Amino acid sequence: MSQFGMQMPAGTLQRGPVMNVYTGLLLLAVLALAAASLFVFMQGALIGPEKNALSVHVVEKGKPLNLGSDAK
Repeated sequence: MSQFGMQMPAGTLQRGPVMNVYTGLLLLAVLALAAASLFVFMQGALIGPEKNALSVHVVEKGKPLNLGSDAK
């Protein structure tokens, strides 16, 4: 029957999902983006007011913004 393109029910075993190169690269990209987001959040906490990366700097007109560095 196989010469006619027919298949018997349950004649072959079905394969499950297989991890290939593209899924490995996708996993690597997700890990890299998570690491970059964590790095940016930590650096934002260094210069954020009250060590908060999500708060907004309030600057009065005519005064420079203090980013926490000792350089003058």
